[in-house]
Amino acid sequence: MMPTDADNLVYSMNDVTLGLLLGSLIIFGWLAYRSKNIKKFQFQISVFIIVWIVGEVIQNKRIASLIPLPEIGLLIHASSMAFLTVMLWLRLYYSKRKGKTMIEDTEG
Repeated sequence: MMPTDADNLVYSMNDVTLGLLLGSLIIFGWLAYRSKNIKKFQFQISVFIIVWIVGEVIQNKRIASLIPLPEIGLLIHASSMAFLTVMLWLRLYYSKRKGKTMIEDTEG
């Protein structure tokens, strides 16, 4: 069966998404390296992006056909979103507990 234009568009958008994710990983990875502290937001977001990229690569149509459980990519995506949610909630909880204000709380 010949790939259609819609299939080619999906493949190219997957590649664009992966490229953008790798670009953001480079940026946040560099910031995390400079901060040298795993409690910093840059390090935590870098871990999130790494897990997201792994899910994206596995979920890619070309690779998913080679894996016995192609749904594993969706599970990795869901776990990266769960990690992001927990990370943000914990950061909010600890900042409120320490009496720090979030940037959004300042009056401008």
